[in-house]
Amino acid sequence: MIERDETTCAEVSTQGRFPAVPNPVAILSVTGFLRGSVLLAPLAVLGCTVSSLPPSASRTDGGPVAARGTVTHQARSELRLYRDAAGCESVQTVNRQFRLVRVRGPGESPVRRLVLEESYDIRHCLMAGSVSSEAIITAWAPDTASAEPVFRISGRGVTGAATGSLYRMVARGCCGGQDLITYYSLISGRALMTTSRTPIRLEGPEPGRVRLLGFHDTHSAAAPPEAEGDATVAGVLTWTDEERPIARFVVRTDRPDHFAAGELAVFRGGRRSTDTLQVLVPTEAADSALQVDIRLVSPASGRTVTVRIPLGADGIDLIGAQVSGGARLDRLGDR
Repeated sequence: MIERDETTCAEVSTQGRFPAVPNPVAILSVTGFLRGSVLLAPLAVLGCTVSSLPPSASRTDGGPVAARGTVTHQARSELRLYRDAAGCESVQTVNRQFRLVRVRGPGESPVRRLVLEESYDIRHCLMAGSVSSEAIITAWAPDTASAEPVFRISGRGVTGAATGSLYRMVARGCCGGQDLITYYSLISGRALMTTSRTPIRLEGPEPGRVRLLGFHDTHSAAAPPEAEGDATVAGVLTWTDEERPIARFVVRTDRPDHFAAGELAVFRGGRRSTDTLQVLVPTEAADSALQVDIRLVSPASGRTVTVRIPLGADGIDLIGAQVSGGARLDRLGDR
């Protein structure tokens, strides 16, 4: 809405897009408002103030809100059918959307609002059944006047969504391989972990401090980077909080093979636990001590490896870990 102020607003004409009207109060259409760079400049010179209104169905504040400046972002989705350089009939979909999320930091940190622009560019080769993808997640802070993004996230996922203080992005596995999930921090924008299975969520010892434990095997949509130069790597265990990775541990076997991870099973005091949120306690408290079991199976040879890891208030107890099947567990950087 354009409202008249103390000065007199002259009749305004912008070459047919905003005709002159005798009434000093004029209404902008949605399209006209989004093209504010054309319409708002002459009004500022003429002494008119610009106010913005939410849709009438959502007006609960009782009146207009004075604009601090208009920040407009536009996103367009696309579909393209084409033949690629290798002669494959292909379909490309580019889907973009905006989402407002609330992000709570660690401990007593205040809640922060972010506007996410999610862009997924996916290309399907119809003949081979292969898929390639590129995802870009851009975050803005709507509580500030800055039009610069807070951070950008880039990945190879085909779908994703915000979950609490994290962004979860999924890459589809091919030819019997498992899906691969990558978690990013909506607090820092950093990549936290890539995991082949749903990670274990833990809290403690300080209230509100969340930890995650995930495992990236070598039979998913992509192998861990550590496996590129080392064929004995069976997978990588990642320990992280909601802001930054804390530690990575590598499972190595005595001979090269590919392994798929089963479910990450949690035991408390020797009994299987199905709680979605686990609480960390000192390892000496035997009745409530936590242990994570990871079972790895080779689809090619049927070979199995089991990793048992105690978890305490300080995190992963590497000394107390047990690994079977001719494998060992090393902290990243150790051999």
